[in-house]
Amino acid sequence: VEKETRIAATVFHRDKNGKFTRRRIDKVRILALNPFFDLALLKIENPQKVPLRETYLGDYDRVKIGDPVFAIGNPLGLDRTVSDGIVSNRSRALGGKLSIQTTAAINPGNSGGPLFNNRGEVIGVTSSKIMGGESLGFAIPIQYVKDFLRNREAFAFDKDNPNTGFRYLKPPPQETKGQK
Repeated sequence: VEKETRIAATVFHRDKNGKFTRRRIDKVRILALNPFFDLALLKIENPQKVPLRETYLGDYDRVKIGDPVFAIGNPLGLDRTVSDGIVSNRSRALGGKLSIQTTAAINPGNSGGPLFNNRGEVIGVTSSKIMGGESLGFAIPIQYVKDFLRNREAFAFDKDNPNTGFRYLKPPPQETKGQK
């Protein structure tokens, strides 16, 4: 959502006949941003009272290599897509951060969505994949998401000052040998 000015959410609601209908909610506000982990907390204003279901956050300590997982989303514009796989590595180091590596397909459109375990708990937020590779997807571990949610005031977003909540200063230059 970085640098976005208008955000909407699309939800699919099952009607009385069991058919899914697409509903767009245009009133979505950014509450907090954490650019280091690429996380955003959004608030969906729901004046039409579209029924929304809650989901449960899992426990990272229970995530094991080989656990079945699935990702949901809208990869490449294909609505309501589910991809499944396993946890290949629960602590892969990428760009200075730990990620859950999964064989579940991650593509533009389902990145940023939940990575579920087989109990239906969110154990991560899908974030990236290795281009040119197959079954090399990554998710932000749920422990980082929980920390972000607990400390959301530190990352609070102010529409009049989009930098509110985070400000990273460049480190001082390091001296090399022979330099003073």
